[in-house]
Formats: sequence, C-alpha cells, structure tokens
Amino acid sequence: MVHQAPTKAGADPRDRTADRELRRRAAAVIPGGMYGHQSAGPLPPEYPQFMRDGRGARVWDADGNCYVDLMCSYGPVVLGHQHPKVEAAARAQAELADCQNGPGPVMVDLAELLVATVRHADWAMLAKNGTDATTMCCTIARAQTGRRRILAARGAYHGAAPWCTPRPAGVTEADRANLGYYEFNELDSVRSAAAEAGDDLAGVLASPFKHDAGYDQELVDPAFARGLRELCDATGAALILDDVRCGFRLALGSSWEPVGVDPDLSAWSKAIANGHPLAAVLGSDRFGDGLRRRGDPPGRLHPSAAQLVRLRGHDRGRHRPGARRDRPGVRRRPRAAWPVTYPDDGTSLRRGRDVKYHW
Repeated sequence: MVHQAPTKAGADPRDRTADRELRRRAAAVIPGGMYGHQSAGPLPPEYPQFMRDGRGARVWDADGNCYVDLMCSYGPVVLGHQHPKVEAAARAQAELADCQNGPGPVMVDLAELLVATVRHADWAMLAKNGTDATTMCCTIARAQTGRRRILAARGAYHGAAPWCTPRPAGVTEADRANLGYYEFNELDSVRSAAAEAGDDLAGVLASPFKHDAGYDQELVDPAFARGLRELCDATGAALILDDVRCGFRLALGSSWEPVGVDPDLSAWSKAIANGHPLAAVLGSDRFGDGLRRRGDPPGRLHPSAAQLVRLRGHDRGRHRPGARRDRPGVRRRPRAAWPVTYPDDGTSLRRGRDVKYHW
C-alpha cells in the first residue's frame, strides 16, 4: 500500500464509501455478493472489493485509494497495468478487426513466435483461458493414445471445470472417473498410480512447481521431472505441463526447460498477454493428430496482438541470425542462459532457498 502506515483492523482511515455501496448493490444481484477467487469476503475489512483502475505497478480502488499491486492481478499483469506498447498493439488490432468469420494474420504471427520460443513446441493452438487449455491438453492426449486415464497431483489446481475444480459442489463421481492422483515430487506415488491405470494411461499432468492454495510453494525436484518424462516415454502416455500460472516466469520457454525436461503438451495463459484474455496449447508433432478439430480459436484477435508485444519484449535480442531452423518460416530461439538455475544433485527444492534467479 502506497500511503498507509500499518493500522489495527477496523482503524483504517481511508474512505470506503463507494466500496461499501458497491458491495451492497452487488449482494442484491451477484451470488454471494462476489464469487470465485476475487471475492474479498474472507479478507480483512481494509481490503477493497472493487478496483477502479491501474497504471504500472499501482492500482486504485473504487474510492480512489492507491495500492502497490504485489499480486499482479492474480498473475497475468507482469509488465504492469496498461503497458503502453501492449495496449497500443491491442487497440491497433481491434481497430482493424477483432471478431470475424475467420482468423486474422496475427494468429499465424503469434503461433510462429510461440513455436520459435518454446523448445518442445511444433505447433500452437489458441484459446481464451487456462481451464480451456488444460482441458484441451487432456482431450488431445486421450484422442492420440486412445486411452482414458489422466494422472494429476493431489491438491493441484488445473482449472475450474468439473474434472479439475477444487470446489466439490455440483461435481459428480463420473466427472472424475478417469482421473488418478499422485503426490507432487514423489515419484513412487506416480509409478503406483500409473500401474493402477495400466494400459489405459493417456497422460500425466503436472504443474512446473507446487503452488497449491494455502500451502508453502515447492519447486520441482529435477529427478522427479525427469522421472515423469521417463515414465511417459515407457508407457506411451503424454507428459502434460500446466504452465498456465508459471509460463514465461521461470524461463523464456517452458518452465521445465532449465531441468532439461520437455513435455509433449503444455497449457498456457495468465501472463502471456499481460491481462488480455488469451490461452494457448503447445505440443509436439507426436501429438499433432490428436488435436484436429479439438477446440475453437479464441475468436477475438486483439489478445493475440497483445501477446506478440508482450513476448517480443521478454525476448529482447534473442531472435538473431544463426538460430536453429527446424521448419520453413520458423526461426528457433537459440538456447541462451536461463532465468532459473536448479542444482543437479536431485535434491528437493523448497520455498526458493536453493534456486538462483538471474534477471
């Protein structure tokens, strides 16, 4: 918070008139007054429910009180609110066309850039949100392998659909009948779940690091990541990396590139378009046949233009002559130094103590 010294609960001197009135009105027309992770109900009363605007690292609530946005709007806004180059690109595309009967050239531009940037990617599909992306990954894995079972870490968050939501209301046993569970960073538990799935194992879904709500975060043990890759290679299942929260934060590429592990499929959203509604599924050619007719393009074009600027800004100077070219028209990014360095002794990494970040 920018201009507030610590105060006791209930002693906040700032004006809350507009926020209180909006809460009163919302309670009459919105279930619970607000729903999902943006509900301020469980938080201290000093935390505002409604935000008015944001610029750079600061946001203002409905009463005009200013804060430093350390949450980055729950993840997407990594370049700051209303980044001028990102917003200019989005506006320019929207002025040309935004929702049409067919995709715009910007979709091809973005797919080429994603494939050139992420090592395991031979193709890219676009969507609107992270739940769409993780669901598409599971669907593609099942379509390609002809199998049903997907393994996921117990307690991990992979979206808000019935198959993965942490909220049990309205979810049936049938919604999760083809899921199995393992403990993150415990390879023996994955092997046990895979053995239970047998010949019906379609894929193993993993987060780049453990970020379950309400628990300490835990970086991946490199040996665990490599063990998942070996298990999927041995069984023919897809290794699916949920990079929705972590993508382009730990590495300029997939988040497991620093440990030398490439997934078959990966899901992206959050930070890729700096707050504009966009998601992506990236994958290898081995799983290309399973994606035909799966999902629909995001429809609107301006988020793709926003991501082009956001990703090119992150990749300053790294697309240069001499980069590896795997296919016509796609220039791969050379493998440069990574933002994250993991130790190679197989030790478990917890709460960032043993990881070095290079910015």
